[in-house]
Amino acid sequence: MKTGSLIIFLSIIFCFIAIPAMASVEVGHVNIKPSGDLESGKSNVTADLQMSFISVGGETFPSDESISLKTELENPVWTYSIILDGVENPRPAVSKKQLDLSGWELSYENVDESVKVNLKGMAPKVDSSRQIEVVSVNVATPGGRVKETVKNVTAFVTNPGELKGDITSVKESYSKLEKDIAQNKADGIDVSKAEAKAKEALNSLNSAAGASYSNAQVYIKNANTFIKDAYSMLDMGVSQKAINEVKEAIDKTDEWINYFKTEKEMGSDPRLAPIITKREFAAEDASDAKELFDAGKYTDARKKAEEAYQKANEVFEATQELQTEVESAPKGPELPDLSGIIPYIVGIIVVAIVGFILYRVMKNRGGKGGGKGGGGGGSFGSRDKPRKKSTVHQYDELF
Repeated sequence: MKTGSLIIFLSIIFCFIAIPAMASVEVGHVNIKPSGDLESGKSNVTADLQMSFISVGGETFPSDESISLKTELENPVWTYSIILDGVENPRPAVSKKQLDLSGWELSYENVDESVKVNLKGMAPKVDSSRQIEVVSVNVATPGGRVKETVKNVTAFVTNPGELKGDITSVKESYSKLEKDIAQNKADGIDVSKAEAKAKEALNSLNSAAGASYSNAQVYIKNANTFIKDAYSMLDMGVSQKAINEVKEAIDKTDEWINYFKTEKEMGSDPRLAPIITKREFAAEDASDAKELFDAGKYTDARKKAEEAYQKANEVFEATQELQTEVESAPKGPELPDLSGIIPYIVGIIVVAIVGFILYRVMKNRGGKGGGKGGGGGGSFGSRDKPRKKSTVHQYDELF
């Protein structure tokens, strides 16, 4: 137990002894010019920095380690000075991607040491805009492996041709959007919301034209988003119109179905059953389209409404075919319409009956008068030939 405690104690003491032996390097602000984005293959760049060494145990920097400074700039030129107790000691310029400062060159005892570095170069040519490493400061082991990255400064290199291509592409999309909006407007679709989004897209495009690369990229992205939103609004208008058209088509079909059932008394006619079934399918699709529309799924709603409209048109055509079939069915002979002359016919009949009755009455009266006159004279009286007595009422002879 005592041996274990002793080992732990010695380890702690060793750590405290070892830490002071490790020198520390600090890098202050790195001044990059120009600030902001760099243009591919054109921007001349400078970087100024200063490294400070914190002496530990009397040594400014371990002699077996080194400091490496790296860059992605093209044609780099490093110039640096080692400052000892305020006195600058310039070193020869180095034209390499990497500047190595050996521990042997940096290791001093009991001296206030710092290193001032200046880097000049040109932004590299890039096909696609990207971040590059302007300068990084690293502590390396004797084998050259990076032990610690003390500082790393980057910059964004832009390809103007790439940006121009992006803007051109968005402008083409915007131009197509304008044509689609005009076409939909001519078709009677409400495009007010799509027009508002298109206006925002145009504003973003105009802003991108005069902005820095990074800002222009944001404006281009916004323009694309607004164009996408505008098409969504167009889909909303188109789907709404399609849903309305489906409803009108189904309503027309319902009128014909009601006509067949009531006017033609075809409720049980087998020819009407498939029409009613197809009508229900169309109505079900129309209901699905409305649900998708309410959920904001305008593209899906439009597609479903178009399917419903096709079915509604098919079933409407079926009603017209049935109507043609019903109208072309054979019919019995039609009697002439005598409703206008019936009163005259009735009048003629009545007059004829009355005239006939009067004739019969007058005739009967005339026979009776002759009998009385004859009975008054002559040898052939009515007694020789008695008048036959009628057994039937006079009016019965008329019917």
